Amino acid sequence: MRSEIKNVVAPMLITLVILIVLEVFATSLLPVFGVKQFILPFNIAVVLFFGFRFQTPYLPVFILIVQYFHSFFTVEGWEPGTIAGIAVCIVISYLRDLIHFSSAAATMIVTQIFQTFWFVVVSGLIYMRMGDVTYIVDKFWRFVPESIVISLLSPFLFMIFEKVWSMSEGGLLGDEL
Repeated sequence: MRSEIKNVVAPMLITLVILIVLEVFATSLLPVFGVKQFILPFNIAVVLFFGFRFQTPYLPVFILIVQYFHSFFTVEGWEPGTIAGIAVCIVISYLRDLIHFSSAAATMIVTQIFQTFWFVVVSGLIYMRMGDVTYIVDKFWRFVPESIVISLLSPFLFMIFEKVWSMSEGGLLGDEL
């Protein structure tokens, strides 16, 4: 994929529309069905896809844009997610040769591992700000089912994002942007 800006704008806009639709579903439709405590973090799936797929200096900007749009649907804001997303993508870049998406199960496991790392980074930031562990413990018990659902959906979501970003046969972790 070429790194010209015109090749990035349209897929990014489509990705943001998908994210907004998923966020509306998670924040408005799930409570209608009685699921009030859990909000699925689809933004993490998008950022993980970017981290798994792209090796580009634009990656922090992509993460910032995704987190900014996600912040419209949450009280946490865009800052902790941006810092966590960049930290996760740095770790992904170091482990790039070890990560393989040979099956849906492998994709789910890798996604769960990096979501856990994301949670640790965000929890550390929250602890530095608040100095209290009770909120983090409560957040952890919400994180577990939310992250499992996102991990189960990750092969499907990544397949959609591969089509949006016109991925080659190499799939994830293939060509540079």
